[in-house]
Amino acid sequence: MIERYQSPAVAGIFSDETRFGIFLEIEALLLEELAKKYPIAAGEIARLRKLKNSISTRTIRRLEAETRHEITAFLEWIWSEMPQAPGIKNFLHLGLTSSDLMDTALAVQSCRAIGVVLKSLEENLKILETLAQRYKNLAVMGRTHGMHAEITSLGFKFLGFWCEGRRNKKRMEAARQEIAVGKLSGSVGNFASSAIDPAAEERLLAKLGLCAEPAATQVVARDRHAVVLARLAIVGGWVERIATELRHLQRTEVAEAGEPFSRGQHGSSSMPHKRNPVLCENLCGLARLLRSYALTAMENMALWHERDISHSSAERVAVPDAFHLAHFMMIRLKEILSGLTIDREKIRANFRLTGEATFSQAYLNALIAAGMSRKQAYAAIQAASGRAAQKNTSLLDELLADPAIPKKAKLKKLQPEDLLAQVPVLFKRSAFVRTENQGRRARSRNVCF
Repeated sequence: MIERYQSPAVAGIFSDETRFGIFLEIEALLLEELAKKYPIAAGEIARLRKLKNSISTRTIRRLEAETRHEITAFLEWIWSEMPQAPGIKNFLHLGLTSSDLMDTALAVQSCRAIGVVLKSLEENLKILETLAQRYKNLAVMGRTHGMHAEITSLGFKFLGFWCEGRRNKKRMEAARQEIAVGKLSGSVGNFASSAIDPAAEERLLAKLGLCAEPAATQVVARDRHAVVLARLAIVGGWVERIATELRHLQRTEVAEAGEPFSRGQHGSSSMPHKRNPVLCENLCGLARLLRSYALTAMENMALWHERDISHSSAERVAVPDAFHLAHFMMIRLKEILSGLTIDREKIRANFRLTGEATFSQAYLNALIAAGMSRKQAYAAIQAASGRAAQKNTSLLDELLADPAIPKKAKLKKLQPEDLLAQVPVLFKRSAFVRTENQGRRARSRNVCF
């Protein structure tokens, strides 16, 4: 990943040092198991583990330039570091294949990286929860097709984002469980020449926090990796949805919201007045890139026979970079949401652009309830809306002046807040409401997550 979008936490997880350190631990666990029947000294295994503190990636890469094989280069480095250890010399890597190390290590790294993304996701959920509560009763213009529609609540917008984010949290937790799978089952996955049996594999993988791939080939099946990157892409789509909404709300003609703009920041190199929604735009662009990595992971699923390595080169880029992007996006989203500004005066001004036309459906319902047919009521309101716009008058006044409108309809002047009566119910249905005394979310039995 280019430095601009790197996540230090993710970089540490996918560094060569971390990866080779996991390789070392796998080999140490195998040797401990083999020591039950082979002459392998405990001291040798302890010394092997200590190599984790002095891993020489430069040496391993130099050896790889000769062997053209990363795992044999890694093993050659160990043997060069422990030349007088017969247990290591004879039994290191016994019965394993390269993918046993690589796939198992990738599972460990992916689980750790998911944890990093989840932590930042949860931080954004807390901010969205605060915004939803803060603006729960703030009426704003709802828009469909980019046009004024009906009144909604700004807090209700944030509630929708919060609900989606919570679903993403559950998806990522499930993805972590799905990717927490390794293999130590040998060359084609059936223990044909393995030094251990399936029960031992399960014991050793459990020490790494993993389960065993139940029916591996030479590799762990790549549908698991595709699920992880697909769900990261869905997280990116969630972020993009929020960013897109905030971008539109920052447009000059709307101007209801503003992303953070720090002192000394420039919006344009040529136009000093500009305050562009660059943070939100940045997230929308990164979401596109994140989706491309999901496609790569899906392309990696179909390998030849028990395995080829067409997936390997792609994964070395796609998996770390997908986590880099996802974590960077979480951090940037937090920055935007934490510094978001809302212009209440502009919100009110935007109501006036449409006037009472935004209440047309409420008036429609009232006329139907008073006995008019839907077709008649619709036509009457549509005509009155046109007259009001042409004459710059009130829709309500035009309706009251129409002799076709039944008096018993008792049409009255409405306020934006009048259309938010059900918003508290929707908050409760979303399992969002907190009890006054305990501060716990009250969950509805019929809530769909």
